[in-house]
Amino acid sequence: MKKIKGFTLIEVLISIAIMSTLGLLAAQAIRQAISQKKIIQEMVNETSRLRDAMKILERDINLAYHHRDWEKEVIDLAKKNKKSTSSTTQMQQITQYDSSGLPVTSLEEATIVEAKRQDPVTQFIGKENEVHFVTKNTGRIVKDQAQADFVEVGYALKDCRSADGKTESKCLYRRTSPWVDKDVTKGGTEVLLMENITEFNLRYMGKGKQDWVKDWRSDQGGDGATKDNFPWSVEVSVTAQKKVDKTEGKKYSMQLIIPIHFPNNKEDFGAIESPTTSNTTTQPTPTATPTPGGGGTGN
Repeated sequence: MKKIKGFTLIEVLISIAIMSTLGLLAAQAIRQAISQKKIIQEMVNETSRLRDAMKILERDINLAYHHRDWEKEVIDLAKKNKKSTSSTTQMQQITQYDSSGLPVTSLEEATIVEAKRQDPVTQFIGKENEVHFVTKNTGRIVKDQAQADFVEVGYALKDCRSADGKTESKCLYRRTSPWVDKDVTKGGTEVLLMENITEFNLRYMGKGKQDWVKDWRSDQGGDGATKDNFPWSVEVSVTAQKKVDKTEGKKYSMQLIIPIHFPNNKEDFGAIESPTTSNTTTQPTPTATPTPGGGGTGN
């Protein structure tokens, strides 16, 4: 009889051990790959969120709106030496009735008072960690919403909690208000722009400043260089860091120097001079010279 050959018990046990080891190594490799994919995806998401937030901030600053009514300035300059009046007189027709009930028409003077002109007040209030100004980067979300072509906008850091309520961090908020008033730092609604912000620094550059400054006020609280003026550029530095699996995550930083496309400052264009102060040459007026004979003044 032929002997039936097969694996011995020792060979089977060795094979099982080798297969188990390979399976364990494969499982660890897959688990590590999934963990790395999660970390990389979170890095991509954080970078994308930071880039998107900076795009919104950059667009707002690019379109910062400094209102100056050139027509009104020219008219006010022309009326500088004249007494301006706020009312005009016109004739209006008045119809009355006499004792017999017949209509009697007469003309009387009617005083029409002109409405006082109200120009929008646009300010730029910038600090080291927050900024508030008026921008033309706006759009109507609701149809027929009452809103001007420019809005108040502000950026500031505030404490916030994550969506699951487990962690706390500093968050960057964007505030917008469709009503532009004298206080550009208040009002409107706030929207969370980005979480886990560890650094949000701002610096400003404009005419009259030799270097970057940390404060810029165009209102009455500003100095001689900033009062009634918008900066030329704003330097923005943002750093975000999120904890991943109870460990300190990687830091993501972006720095931009954002120019304001049209600061519309009076000093940028020079002062408007009155026509009466322009350089003109006064010609002497010819005078008549009497002749010895007491005759006329000329030939």
